[in-house]
Amino acid sequence: MSNLHFRLRFAKLPIAVFALLACFLVNHQSNAIGQTLESHYIVMDDGVRLAVDVHLPIESEPDKKFPALLELTRYWRSAVDPATGESPGSGNGLNRIDRGFSENGYVIVKVDVRGSGASFGHRMEEYGPHEVRDGYAIIDWVATQNWCDGNVGAYGISYSGTTAELIASSKHPALKAVIPGWSDFDMFASPGRPYGLCPFALMTAWGEMVGWMDENNTEKMGASVRPVDPSLLSAALKDHEANPDVAKLEQLVEFRDVGYLGSRPMRECTSVFWKKDIEASNVPMLVFASWLDAGTADGALLRFQHYSNPQYLVILASSHGGMFHASPFVVGDKPAPPVPSSKDQFAMWLAFMNHYLKGEKNEVTDWPPIRYFNMGEEKMHESDVWPPANVEPLKYYFAPEADLSDQLSNQVVGHNVFKVDFEVNTGTNNRWMTQMGLPVFNLHRREKMDGKMQCYTTSPLASDLQITGTPEVHLWLSASQADGAVLAYLEDLAPDGQSRYITEGGLRFMHRKLTPDPDLPKDVLTHSFAEKDKLDLVPGEITEVAFKMWPTSVRIEAGHRVRIAIAGADMTMFQRIPVEGEMELTLFYDGTNPSHVVLPVIRANKQQ
Repeated sequence: MSNLHFRLRFAKLPIAVFALLACFLVNHQSNAIGQTLESHYIVMDDGVRLAVDVHLPIESEPDKKFPALLELTRYWRSAVDPATGESPGSGNGLNRIDRGFSENGYVIVKVDVRGSGASFGHRMEEYGPHEVRDGYAIIDWVATQNWCDGNVGAYGISYSGTTAELIASSKHPALKAVIPGWSDFDMFASPGRPYGLCPFALMTAWGEMVGWMDENNTEKMGASVRPVDPSLLSAALKDHEANPDVAKLEQLVEFRDVGYLGSRPMRECTSVFWKKDIEASNVPMLVFASWLDAGTADGALLRFQHYSNPQYLVILASSHGGMFHASPFVVGDKPAPPVPSSKDQFAMWLAFMNHYLKGEKNEVTDWPPIRYFNMGEEKMHESDVWPPANVEPLKYYFAPEADLSDQLSNQVVGHNVFKVDFEVNTGTNNRWMTQMGLPVFNLHRREKMDGKMQCYTTSPLASDLQITGTPEVHLWLSASQADGAVLAYLEDLAPDGQSRYITEGGLRFMHRKLTPDPDLPKDVLTHSFAEKDKLDLVPGEITEVAFKMWPTSVRIEAGHRVRIAIAGADMTMFQRIPVEGEMELTLFYDGTNPSHVVLPVIRANKQQ
């Protein structure tokens, strides 16, 4: 790795860490609301004590009971000023969403998952089996308290969005509904090891932050976790010393079925690992995701297609957590307010919980199963199924003169040779770094980066092209080295030359073996990322590399062109493969080696 590469990759990390910490602290500094706070320890089956905050409506009568909403978090259930022991602001650790629920008659219960915050125990992996199994005991404790009416829900964004889904695997009868927001359906695929590559920038920033939290580093955090009992906090933190260095752990991971540094394999830390139990619960879900937030939309759609639970799915074109709008047709070089607004997003959350926990007859019964944002048109659409009705595949073949053609080239042999430019990147406000709380922007002008990649472009479109679903990339290529990676970007090229990022996909060559997933049979282009399926690459030998792009929905206007840009690196995000030396890729397009993309399109007059 060159010094320039190192500086560019890591120069923005303090900003990324600051962004998530700022988001965390701002969310926890709120105006006073009507509620009282109690802190407790709940003892798990193995004796580990978990720290819990219970927020009761202050106007509640002594014997009045309420439904309870759980948030199980990795990022401190609440914080205090280390000097005074008081909450920042006066909200006792409740963020905007918590306050909204509290003000509408819910008890809010926030839990530090084991090995984090003020809880005891240690954690060898994220979403590990012990952490997931704690869910039953937590719900059991909540449902039997004198302030709970026996109805429990769970909600959250990011990590706590994932725990909201996983707690359904407890099959506890008191759990009535969950809201997984922008969650990690498969930690390996997103965000742990996308394409089989380590996202160094993201994992270094995130690992540093959770390390500070686990040791309660008040200097770095500017706050302290709220203790349950100040005399016990140091003992809990002592347990956390057994937690692995997350950033170091992620850098070691290469395969989905192998554990590293004493951790379980990532395949055991996914929603799919708990699929049967989650389905057996039949717990209804309201799922939020984004086309431009890591792989959250892909996970949400896979869950919708393959899980039998009642589900309502809302896919936005937003940053992580829905805090900012991210469509490159509207968003330029600075953040933009969310669409729909935060107020409207929460209204859906509240209606959903009111329906399933309070038995309220409301608009939820009229909701479509899927609502999704269509970029370019900048409008929400609805569907009862996924893919939507009338979607059909449109193949574009790589062709001479760097064209994309709906006809296969008649040339006997066609190919392009290009040297990988390892300075290609998607910036620092991309779909991956938004996982650290950053807004997504600067994806609206990709012309400079296009000049560093091998691009294939259609002729100007005669009519609007509606792309909705999961594009596929099928490449026949050879490489000059035995290990490498390829990334592909779908772009909209305007008549004035402006190039907009739409979505991306990629794959490290050693993971190119196609292996159907027994749990997700409809998902054709799947890779196991298992050690047993590793395929060595022979330099100079032609091989097929096929992979999905992240799903999207976009309208490309008549007169614009579709572009596929091929790269071998994303300098600001992913590990460099190969670690050193140059890489030359040859892309082939002919009858024998027909490199192409498959776009899921809805023909004119068929869009719902």
